[in-house]
Amino acid sequence: MLIGIAALCIRLAPLARGDLKFQTGWDASDYIPLAQGIQHGCGFARFDNGHCASADVSRPPGYPFFVAMMPGLRTVLVIQALLGAALCIWLGWFVSTRWGSGAGLTAAALLAADIPSIVYGAMIMSEALFQFLLTGAILLQLSAIIADELNARTAAKVFAAAGLLAAAAMIRPTGIFLPLFAPLPFVFIKGATWPRALVFGMLAFAISIAPMLAWTARNQRVAGVGTTDTDSAGILYYYDAAGVLSYATHRDFFTVQNELRRDADSQGDNSRSGSAKPGALVRESLEIFLQHPIATVVVMGRGFLLIATVPDRNELNEIIGTHGAGPFGLPPSADILIRVRNTLRSPLLTVLVLLQLVVTLFVWTGVGRAILRGGVHSKGEASLLWIPFSLALLMLACAAGPDAAGRFRVPAVPFLAMLAGIGWFGRRAHEVSSPETAVRDFVMAVRPVVAQMEEQGN
Repeated sequence: MLIGIAALCIRLAPLARGDLKFQTGWDASDYIPLAQGIQHGCGFARFDNGHCASADVSRPPGYPFFVAMMPGLRTVLVIQALLGAALCIWLGWFVSTRWGSGAGLTAAALLAADIPSIVYGAMIMSEALFQFLLTGAILLQLSAIIADELNARTAAKVFAAAGLLAAAAMIRPTGIFLPLFAPLPFVFIKGATWPRALVFGMLAFAISIAPMLAWTARNQRVAGVGTTDTDSAGILYYYDAAGVLSYATHRDFFTVQNELRRDADSQGDNSRSGSAKPGALVRESLEIFLQHPIATVVVMGRGFLLIATVPDRNELNEIIGTHGAGPFGLPPSADILIRVRNTLRSPLLTVLVLLQLVVTLFVWTGVGRAILRGGVHSKGEASLLWIPFSLALLMLACAAGPDAAGRFRVPAVPFLAMLAGIGWFGRRAHEVSSPETAVRDFVMAVRPVVAQMEEQGN
């Protein structure tokens, strides 16, 4: 609980700023007009200069609807801070009940002190909400697997988790793979026969994918675009494919990116305007990847390593008001010396960047210890580690590319923190007494005494 309170205080601290200039950067320039459009009765369309724009298909609708429900932007930031603190408590409690208080406290502390989670939770960005929904869904799934019995309660947990996965998938495009995780608990619960597990698994999958299908149908109807968003195709083409071409042809990244943009504009494609043909952008991106397989592996592999380890610097510099940022938009793998020199301008920023690197090393070492630990005697026990591990890797892989940044690690942080806590301080399940186990043991111990007293009374 104390860690949760500390996490809340840290996440609320940026609200002490008198303006919202920092909080409304990045993708907020898209989210806020869409939220205003919803509030002004435009539907899912931007509200610009007092008028409703055409129906928007660039982004999933979840986060703009979340912002639109709030009375103001500061309220959005307060709610995001509360969600972040609540998630620290939930994660710590869950890990403690299964792997001991040491593991739980470590997991909660790592999440509470994660700088990218703090920074982007203090902005009008979808990271905090997506992180809460995704982690909450997986914790519900794991608690159902731990119960090891298919009954109404465990089934309800899995279906509730499927609902959270559906909501998460409507917030960030990387959530497109999440419905595949919805049926997994029914595979690992012992009490589920295959016919029953199949039926329940199909229902969980249907719950998680239904909103995506409905929104795809909406986009097809209003813009002829059969996808949940067009922004993903643009990122794949203008960043990932551009990065591969830049590496393969030894040309400047921004030069290649501008060339691709001109080619797309000449064909009438503009993913930001809502008139894009995402299918064409995806096909052209795949052609580039296939033409340059080695460059693709190098660029995506480097992007994955950067997302997994790169500290947040530019936005952290803004939030604490130091002078070590820039130039904005530089790919993390480019001009490292410029970044180091800029960071060293501020001793405080330097310390915080180094601290992130040390914590990252601690986390990944703990993750490795958790995955390699022995004593796992069943597929159910193994799933408690492998489900969060595979999901963390998937979240990192989906964002791997030339535009790698610390913000893209935010959805994976709770799972990495959980595994790190288990790896460093986790105890075996039979060594940990959960509240339910403690109550059961107390009842079992008291029952013979009560029976003996009743016999003496008779």
